[in-house]
Amino acid sequence: MFNIIIFVSLGIGIFILGLVLLTTSLKIISKERVKILIDKYTGNIYLSIFIGFILAIMMQSSSMTTIIAVSMADAGLLNLYSAAGIIMGANIGTTVAVQLYAFDLYNLIPYAIFFGSILRFQKKKLLKFTGNILLGLGIIFAGLKIIDMAVTPLRNFSEINKYISITEYPIYGILIGIILALIMQSSTFCIAMMQVLATAKILPVYNAIFITYGLNIGTCSEAFLMSLATNREGKKIAIFNIFFNIIGTIIFLPLTHHYYAILKYMTPNNVSRQIANSHMFFNIISTLLVIPIMKYLFSFIEMLIGNDTK
Repeated sequence: MFNIIIFVSLGIGIFILGLVLLTTSLKIISKERVKILIDKYTGNIYLSIFIGFILAIMMQSSSMTTIIAVSMADAGLLNLYSAAGIIMGANIGTTVAVQLYAFDLYNLIPYAIFFGSILRFQKKKLLKFTGNILLGLGIIFAGLKIIDMAVTPLRNFSEINKYISITEYPIYGILIGIILALIMQSSTFCIAMMQVLATAKILPVYNAIFITYGLNIGTCSEAFLMSLATNREGKKIAIFNIFFNIIGTIIFLPLTHHYYAILKYMTPNNVSRQIANSHMFFNIISTLLVIPIMKYLFSFIEMLIGNDTK
């Protein structure tokens, strides 16, 4: 058991190292330029969603994109609907990474690390950028592979199975997801871990769906805490972000059994893809359902915050 803990910790450390390298490489534009991009191209809700989607892929963080949207709304540089669109797009954008992790690319790890290490020391910016991306992805998949090999023996531990079985109850699964998101502040990392556990036949996909609901709610915490120091517009956007994920969870929760059946039908032999798809479709469908009621949702939020100015 001690060896498992050591190797899982090693795998997590390597995964985070690769994620940091990848994220740093993708942040090719500064926050100031991001704000200019948002200000220039967020003319309607659908364009705002697309901008949020692109920014989340570039920054590998829906939380950071959301914080920027909240701060711009606070400064009066972004209207509520554009800021809300950016948040919804960012939630969809963060699903791209876990879709990538669902591919069986482990055989390419040595090549990605080797060529990435060479290219990242080149003088040309494009070659350096490509090298950093390859190296980051190679390190991420290496970390996932180490975790995968380390946790496989856990399927034989009855105690582990007992704790895992708790997550089949919606309330516990959602609460665990919220707690994990509060601790890790990264839904991408947590979902990648669930993909590994599901592949190792430790965590059922059905249970993972409930945890994913909680992760989506929990990742709202950073922007919400930041909004406490903003004006009413900033608070409205942060609260909208929470309501967006809560509404999605309320809609999906009673349909989870059917939702899982659809996911399983789509990719019956790839549990990692099922988890990635559960995350992606949750955010896409939630966005489509929330867009028509945004006006009423903001009216309700207006009632909640009252006349508070700070």
